[in-house]
Amino acid sequence: MPSRDWRPVIAVVALAFLASLWLASSYPLIDPDEGRNAEVSREMMERGDPLIPHLAGMPYLDKPPALFWAAGAAIGALGATPLAARLPAVLAACLTLLVLGWLALREADTAFAVRAVALTAAAPLFAVISAYVIFDLPLTLCVTVVWSGLARELTRGPDRRLRAAMFLALALGALIKGPVMLAWAVGGSLAAALLLRRRDPLHWLGWWPGWLGLLALAGGWFALATARHPEYPRYAFLEESFERLTSGSFRREQPWWFVPAVFVGGALPWSLATPWLGLRRRAGDPGTPSGGAVAARVALGFVLFAAVFFTLSRSKLVTYLLPAMPPLAWLAAAAWTLASARTRRWGFAAVLLFTPLVLTAGHSRLAAHARTQSGAPLAEAIVATGGGPVRYEACYSPGTDYLLRRRGTLVGVGGVETTSNYQLRYRETLIARGLWIPVDSATAGRIDDDPWTVLVRSAKRADAAPVGWREFHRDIRFIAYRRVQAR
Repeated sequence: MPSRDWRPVIAVVALAFLASLWLASSYPLIDPDEGRNAEVSREMMERGDPLIPHLAGMPYLDKPPALFWAAGAAIGALGATPLAARLPAVLAACLTLLVLGWLALREADTAFAVRAVALTAAAPLFAVISAYVIFDLPLTLCVTVVWSGLARELTRGPDRRLRAAMFLALALGALIKGPVMLAWAVGGSLAAALLLRRRDPLHWLGWWPGWLGLLALAGGWFALATARHPEYPRYAFLEESFERLTSGSFRREQPWWFVPAVFVGGALPWSLATPWLGLRRRAGDPGTPSGGAVAARVALGFVLFAAVFFTLSRSKLVTYLLPAMPPLAWLAAAAWTLASARTRRWGFAAVLLFTPLVLTAGHSRLAAHARTQSGAPLAEAIVATGGGPVRYEACYSPGTDYLLRRRGTLVGVGGVETTSNYQLRYRETLIARGLWIPVDSATAGRIDDDPWTVLVRSAKRADAAPVGWREFHRDIRFIAYRRVQAR
C-alpha cells in the first residue's frame, strides 16, 4: 500500500509559504498593476462599498471584486502595507499546493506528492506571482480545485461534496477574473474528455445544484453591479472578454511561440531538465506511482487547453498561463517518478534549487529595479517632508496613494493615467452620472488658490518649478513640488 504521509508535503508547503512571505515583504508594490489593485482594495475598505470597486474615487469595473475583498480584509487587519495587499496571493499559493498534495496522496503516494508540490512551488512563474497583487494566483487556486476534483471524480466516482467544492471554485474564479474561469473549467474538461475518449469528464458540468450556487454567488453580484451600472454587461462580456480574445485593441498580441516560451521559461529549469521521454514509455500505467492514467490525462487536458486557448487569443500576458503550472508540474512529477533512482536523487534536487538561488542572488538588483517602478519613493518623500494633500497633474501613482492611505486629487487626467480600460471607455458615462472625479486643467484653478501642499507631475514634463513651489523629489517617473509657504 503506498505511503500517504502528509508531513513531508506540509514541510514543502511551509517552506514555500516562508519564501512567499519573504518576497512579499522584501519588495515595494510595483505600479501600475500592484499599486492599482492595492489601492482599489484600500478604497473599497475605506468607502465601505463591497459591491463596486473604486479607483481614484471612481468606479473600477475592469475586474470583479473577490480579490479586492480578500486584500481589503488583509489591509484592515495589517494596515496599508505591501505584505497586506499581497497576502491573498501568498495564501492562495499555499492552498493551491495543498490541493495538489491532497490529490497526489490519493492518486499516488507521498513521494509523488512531494515531487508535484515541490515542482510547482519551484517554478519561477509560480514563485514570483505568489507574492504579487494580481488576479492570476487566486484564479490558479480555483482552476486547480476544478481539475483536481475532476481527476478524483473520474477515479472514485461522483461525490456531491466534491462537486460542491468544484462549483464553489468556479463561482469564486468568476468573481476573481470573470468569464475566463468558465473557459478554464469547460475547456479543460472537454480536452480531458478528448484525451480519455469518453464523456465522463463532462458529467460534472451537468450538476444543476452547482449551477444554482454559481448563479446565486457570481450571478447575484453581477445583477447588483448591473443595476448600478447598466453598461457593465456590455463591458464585461463584449469588450473585456470577447474583444480581448478576438482583437488587438488591448495591445497584448504576441508571436506564435509565446505560449511554449512561457511554459519553458515559467518552469525553468525543470521544464528542460525533466526526463519527459519516460512518460512515452510508461505514462498512464495505473500500477505505477506516476499519478495514475486518469489524473495524468486530466492534467494534460488542462495544459493542452491553455496552450490552444491562449495561442488563439489575441491578448496574451505571461500571467495568463499561471493556472497551467500545477498540472504541468503533475506531469513532470510523473516523469521524475519513472526516472532512474540516480536521476531522481541528483537531478531533481538540482532543479529545485534554481529558483531560490536566483531570487536570493538577484535580490538587491531586483529590489532596486522594483523601486524605480513603484510609488514607494514618492510616498516616502512626501511623508518625510510633512505629508499633506496631493495634486496629480496629468499623471497618477496609485501605489503612492495606497501607501499614503489617502486619495490624491487628479487634474488633467483623461483615463489613460489610471490604467483602467473601464474608466477610459466609459468616461462620458461617468461624467454624465457625476462619478468622474478628475478635474479638467482649464477649470482646475491656480495651484496657489487650492489646499494642496504637494504637486506631482510627470518626469517627462520639461516645465520649470511653479512660482512659490520647490522641488523635493525626482525619479524616472515623477517630479514632486511642495508649497514654499503652505497656507
